[in-house]
Amino acid sequence: MTVRRRLTTSTALIALAAVLVLGIPLGAVEAARVRSDQTGKIEREADAAASVIDDRLQRGIAPTTADVAPLVRPGHRLVVVADGRRIAAGARLEDGVVAARAGTTGAAVVTASAPASEINRRVRRSWLLIALLGAGGIAVATALAAIQARRLSRPLERVARTSARLGDGDFSARAPRSGVPEIDAIGQALDTSAERIAELVAREREFSSNISHQLRTPLTALRLRLEESAAADDPEALREELDAALREADRLEAMIAELLALARSTAHGDQIAVDLPDVVRDHAAAWTAIYARAGRRVAVTTDGDAAVRAVASPGTVGQVLDVLLDNALRHGAGPVTIHVRQDTRLATVTVEDTGDGIAGDDAERVFDRGASHTDGGTGIGLHLARALARADGGSLRLTRAAPPCFELRLRRAGDGL
Repeated sequence: MTVRRRLTTSTALIALAAVLVLGIPLGAVEAARVRSDQTGKIEREADAAASVIDDRLQRGIAPTTADVAPLVRPGHRLVVVADGRRIAAGARLEDGVVAARAGTTGAAVVTASAPASEINRRVRRSWLLIALLGAGGIAVATALAAIQARRLSRPLERVARTSARLGDGDFSARAPRSGVPEIDAIGQALDTSAERIAELVAREREFSSNISHQLRTPLTALRLRLEESAAADDPEALREELDAALREADRLEAMIAELLALARSTAHGDQIAVDLPDVVRDHAAAWTAIYARAGRRVAVTTDGDAAVRAVASPGTVGQVLDVLLDNALRHGAGPVTIHVRQDTRLATVTVEDTGDGIAGDDAERVFDRGASHTDGGTGIGLHLARALARADGGSLRLTRAAPPCFELRLRRAGDGL
């Protein structure tokens, strides 16, 4: 049974119960009143006839049927007993009569009678009137209940349709407001849930897209190490290559853990003081063999001997560098130079090569998802790298279009961090 039918039926039953509780006592009281009123009328009829008969007896005139007949109401009967004589007028009544007796100052007795059916008809009319009013009240209550049920059920039906759309994957669906606070609260909770689900799904989709891009580089490096190991004849060189392959495997495992943490987190990761030159050299070394196969090289330079430390989440700088080096390998040319420097507020890493660079109109668009897809790339890398940098409170920008130069800016770590 639908909510609308349940509300209508329950309201009709409540109205019926109210009519029965109030209508039956009211009908009984009205029936008693009708009987009392009818009996009173018969008594008044007898008293009126007795007054007339008494007046005639006081004047010494014996009453006759002609004198009594005008005093009888239609359908009633009057009987006068005076001086031993019995005078009757009116209708002949069989069983079921209501009678009232009245005396006079003389020896006469007047009896007025009426059929019981006359009182019963009035009682039935009273019960019928009460029943009709009760039925009318139930009908009105049922109609109002149907209207109210429709008013309440329609918003619920819309909320149900919205829920179905969410179940089908349409996270833009929003529940309309109905003006009923309780239903609107359900709709608001559903909208909030839709936003959260959409955010979670977007994060999962982002993670699925990003992880394939990020894992490609360490897998390539691991493959190169294993190929070098297979080609090595010297046991010492084989051991070195296998150790390097194990380090790449460890780096791959750490990267997977970092990406999973990034996908599940709702805030910035744990930030610590990162030694930028060490991180840059470590990741540049991982790319050296890959660049060597392409006939290119990677160089790392720093300003002076002072330590350059930045505030960042573990792995963020390395992942951004991997994206920039992969981008330079795919779209750039010549040697790649990674330069680390710092000032009073920022720690900066620049990555540049000697390629043709990027057209002026595309200088900022390269960070959009899918921007490099038509050039043979995935269109994800630079978009992901900027998102990672922003997650650590830093920034990634293209400072020079040709030859290209990308700059990663992070907050410099203070003495207390």
